[in-house]
Amino acid sequence: MLHQNLTITDGDRLYDMLSADADAAFADCAFDGADFADIEAEALTMRGCGLARANLSNLLCAALAIENSKMEGVSLARAEIPDARLSGCAMPGANLKGATLNMARIADCDLSGADMSGANLFGADLSGSRFRGVDLSQTRLKGAKVDGADFGMASLRGQDFSKRRLAGVNFTEADLRGCDFSDAIFERCALTGALVDDSTRFDRADLRGATVSGANLTRAGLRGAIMLPAQIGALAFEAFGVISAAADEDGA
Repeated sequence: MLHQNLTITDGDRLYDMLSADADAAFADCAFDGADFADIEAEALTMRGCGLARANLSNLLCAALAIENSKMEGVSLARAEIPDARLSGCAMPGANLKGATLNMARIADCDLSGADMSGANLFGADLSGSRFRGVDLSQTRLKGAKVDGADFGMASLRGQDFSKRRLAGVNFTEADLRGCDFSDAIFERCALTGALVDDSTRFDRADLRGATVSGANLTRAGLRGAIMLPAQIGALAFEAFGVISAAADEDGA
């Protein structure tokens, strides 16, 4: 049953509605500031809803789908929502600490400034989503699809992107210390101003499709990496003040 244009802030009322209808769906409803902690549901679908600062911590739902909803500051802490489908949602400052989101699809969502420490995103599809300023160093990202994702100013310390094809990913000013990009292929990616150190690996990576200015990649492992002459020239100039004739001719 589809419920439209309702305002619900009481957890007991929502639980009763979900218990009465396993296929309940909500469209253009207001749940702002609601306390729905510890809700259990077989399925929960929301479209165009307001969930700002709503408390959905410890949510247990086998089939969660939320589309085009405003969810600023929402709490999904410790939620058990594997295979969740979140798309087009504004979720800045959300709390997903310790949430189970393995194999979820979180596409075209804004999670800037979110708390994702301890979250499990194994095998998740994060295509087109924004994680600006998010600390993902303690988030499980193994096997996650990140095409078109924005990790600007995020911390990805210690994450493994080896042997991955990375398309349209923004790593601008991200903390990439300890990251492994060995054998990765970069396509239309930005590494501008990224923070790297000698524990960052780009061994045998194809970096021709990445912007590398200001990243100081000479500090990282680059053994066998593939780069354009202009990129090599830019790195040499930034690190040593050396001007590469090949790079100069390439730019001409």
